[in-house]
Formats: sequence, structure tokens, C-alpha cells
Amino acid sequence: MPKVSEAHSAARRQQIIDAAYRCFARKGFHQASMRDIYEEAQLSPGAVYHYFPSKDAIIQASFEFDYQRSLDLFAAATASDDPLKALRELITFFFRGLEGAAELGAGRVNVQSWGEALVNPPLRETLQRVMAHYLAALTEIIRRAQAGGQLDPALDPQAFGRILLSLYYGFELQKALDPAVEVPAYAAAVQALIMAVTCSEPSAR
Repeated sequence: MPKVSEAHSAARRQQIIDAAYRCFARKGFHQASMRDIYEEAQLSPGAVYHYFPSKDAIIQASFEFDYQRSLDLFAAATASDDPLKALRELITFFFRGLEGAAELGAGRVNVQSWGEALVNPPLRETLQRVMAHYLAALTEIIRRAQAGGQLDPALDPQAFGRILLSLYYGFELQKALDPAVEVPAYAAAVQALIMAVTCSEPSAR
């Protein structure tokens, strides 16, 4: 029974988050109300407030969910015997995710959340922690690829990790502003940039 209860709770939380994202994408974070959210989710006010006391809490929970979901993914990539391949697979995974996120309007909401985080300390702390996790994992993967002779050792691993994050978040902004921008072409260009700083033939990967 506890497992069923936990699964139900997780599903209900996700239902509310998805509904909130649709509302935020349509009306904007500040214009959308909690009433909009529980009506969109087709739930009672009490059902929504049971899980989230505010819109801020919903946004924080969404970023926290993405963070938790990424832990195993980054752990596996960091431990891989082929860090260059692992890095390239991470890039593929995350850019594919942008296509699905665009359908939900998540990119539009995330861009609004970045601005809100500048004046909202709890949200800023959550975003900083999530981004620090991504950067630390990317830096370690890059460092291991350098140690294995796969990537140019002259690169600063953390700086290169920041570049990759910038390419991802920068594209998320572009996609939010112009949904017609194609993800595959952009992702392929990012892969080409990575291969441009390799020390081995791409065919071996």
C-alpha cells in the first residue's frame, strides 16, 4: 500500500506541475493564478494546496524534479569507460528533451523562472544548486575525457562545461522565442563543436 500511495502522490504532483506550466506558458507566471492552475488540472483547490502552497513552490518542485531525475544519468556518464561517448550521449538526451518540453511550453516557463529567480532567493538557490550539479558533472566528464586522450588537454574543463551549459540554455531561450527553430540541426552543430576539440578520430566513438 505505501508504494501505491507514493506513486499516486508523485502522479498527482506531476499532474499539477504540468497544469501549472500550461497556465504559465499561456498567461505568464505573474498573471496566472492558483485558481487557473487547479481549474486546468481539474482538481479541487484543496487538492492543489495539499501539495503546493504557492506558484513559487510549483516552479521549485519542477526544477527539483529535473535535478533528481538527472542524478543517475550523470552518475552513469561520469563513471563511463568512454567519457567522450558519454558526453555526446548526454548532449543528445538533453536536446531531445527540449522538443518534448516545447510541446508543454516548458521553455517559455523556464525563461520566466530565470528572471523571477533574480529577485526570489529560494528559487535562485534551487536554480543555482541544480546548475552547479550539472556543471560539476560535465566538468568531471570532460576532465576524464582529457585524461584518456579524447579531448584537447589545453581546454579548461570547467570553462568548457560552462560553454556546453550556455549552448543548452541559450538554445532554450531561442526556442521559447521562436518555436519554429529546429532542435536536430542545432544539436548536430553542438556535436560538431565537441568533435572539433577531440584528440581521436570520431569513428572510434
